[in-house]
Amino acid sequence: MKNKQFFAIQQLDRGADIYIFGDLVSYPLTELGEVSGMSIVNQIENLDVDEIRVHIDSYGGLVSEGWSIYDALRRHPAKIVTYGDGFVASAALYPFLAGDERIASSLSAYYFHQVMVSASGYADDLRAAAEKAEKMTEIGINAFVERTGMDADQVRQLMQAETWMTPAQALDYGLATSITSDGALPIAQDAKRAVMQRVLQADKPAAPAAVPPTNTASVGPAPRQAMLADQIKNMI
Repeated sequence: MKNKQFFAIQQLDRGADIYIFGDLVSYPLTELGEVSGMSIVNQIENLDVDEIRVHIDSYGGLVSEGWSIYDALRRHPAKIVTYGDGFVASAALYPFLAGDERIASSLSAYYFHQVMVSASGYADDLRAAAEKAEKMTEIGINAFVERTGMDADQVRQLMQAETWMTPAQALDYGLATSITSDGALPIAQDAKRAVMQRVLQADKPAAPAAVPPTNTASVGPAPRQAMLADQIKNMI
């Protein structure tokens, strides 16, 4: 694992490929698949290309890092094409949304939830944390409204229900603009398909999902995502 990179940028002629395959953090502190949003943003700004292709397989992370990558891609004059190459979850949805074209692999899944914050202290501290989480969620909703054509209430409901989407659903909701066949080797496709089906089936509630209390929300991936990450790393 030493020196293993979980993001890379490759430039060829007038195009560049960015690979985001890890959790989005401010500063990578471990070798467990963390990706620094700041490092990616700095390199995006220095790219002199006509097209940037962004490949994403990430469980999410800090929403601020997702926003910063989204903003950097949207500012760049190049055409942006984003690819859902596996899990596009939580804060990783924002870099995906930045694409002028957003291409979902046939073996990919998309996860929505409200912004989460950790809080402790007096009642006033907890109320302030809840208000912060609500405001950040509402700010994030704006990107979905702008890029997908969904209205704010639709996005809010998807987040409150902690929704997993298939590629076909992502296309129907305007999150993706097209679907492409997965290019992985057949054995890898089988493993990815088994994981995706397990997640999507397990996530189907017997009754409508309850809305999680706002003040239990974290800016990082939901605990459920962390558990999924551990399972998936052992399977793919």
